[in-house]
Amino acid sequence: MYLYFDYSPLGALRWYVKVSRNAQKQRNARRPELPTDPPKPHTLRWYWTLYKHSDHWLGDLSVGQEGLSDSTRLQRTGLIESLLPQNGERPFAVLTRKVIKAEMKARTPSQAGNLLSALRGMIRWMIDEDHLDEGDDPTIGLKSGKAKASRESGGFVPWTEEDMALYRAKWPLGTEARLMFDILHYTFLRVGDAHRFGPPHLRQIVRKMAVHIATEKSRGNTTVTVPMHPQFAESLRASRAAGILGTEVFTGKIVKGRVLPMKKKAWAAKFKRYAILAAVNEPKKSCHGVRKARAEVAAYADCTESQMMAMFGWTDPKMPAHYIAKANREKLGLSGMEKVVAFDQSQSLDEVMALPDENNDGTRNENTVVTLRSNFGKKAL
Repeated sequence: MYLYFDYSPLGALRWYVKVSRNAQKQRNARRPELPTDPPKPHTLRWYWTLYKHSDHWLGDLSVGQEGLSDSTRLQRTGLIESLLPQNGERPFAVLTRKVIKAEMKARTPSQAGNLLSALRGMIRWMIDEDHLDEGDDPTIGLKSGKAKASRESGGFVPWTEEDMALYRAKWPLGTEARLMFDILHYTFLRVGDAHRFGPPHLRQIVRKMAVHIATEKSRGNTTVTVPMHPQFAESLRASRAAGILGTEVFTGKIVKGRVLPMKKKAWAAKFKRYAILAAVNEPKKSCHGVRKARAEVAAYADCTESQMMAMFGWTDPKMPAHYIAKANREKLGLSGMEKVVAFDQSQSLDEVMALPDENNDGTRNENTVVTLRSNFGKKAL
């Protein structure tokens, strides 16, 4: 109900989001500056300050804490500090279930889910440090609706074979656009790793060249190992011949003839522009959509959960299990229909219900209507 579209004078499709005046005002309003003086003990800002210096936040592998990635810290800082102007100098107890629920309701399901995750991270630290009893957790029982919204929207949309054909037709081997696509397509990397992928991440494993990179999302604790795909090797040779390969990273910004690293958001935006020029112009078809499409292929190719976890850098078996279950369900549907078709062909209705040739000349005595003895009484009535 909040979306509508029209077409520009040149025929381009334009989407609009309806935003209320209050929401627009709130979005444009500058966030108040937080106090610079030390916070009073047991206030929300005091706990927040301590949490940002904790092992839960920064990480310490010697005590079994991995900490949070830089991108997660940045996101959670914005979410929690949005609560501080009104509640930061008040006791933590002011952050009741009712207050959190109201804050979540004022956000989209996705933003509400992120806020809930951020608060639960800080509250888990408070419980571990005996600042709060587990039974006093104000987030118990709260649900953001993020999972439901994700199921309904489907998240990032996987690229189809038609999308990939369009992209390849527009961008041949030896172009930067094609190399960016081939990195995503043949290495299965997330954009956080694809943007920094380069020669240092290629190595020989058991006499085979392979992609070997510690993932950004795991803060270097999980390594992806993907053998070199023959077509990716061909793409690298074509790019080298065209003189577009960098020595530090394969793709990035060109400065004075050198290929320098780009930030991942800039890299993703650049790839998106190339996709739009190739007529792959759906909003949710981005870098991650290529990765999802390849995960579907791996599941259809009967890769095991362990194989997919090694190739895609997953640490939770739920991720490959999701793709494998979906592929198995579709394959079972296809094989089931094959059995139905085979059965129908073996049991031809014409053969079973064929009428004798004599019926063409009239009905014989064998085919006359038979009245059962039990029906005699009924006819007499």
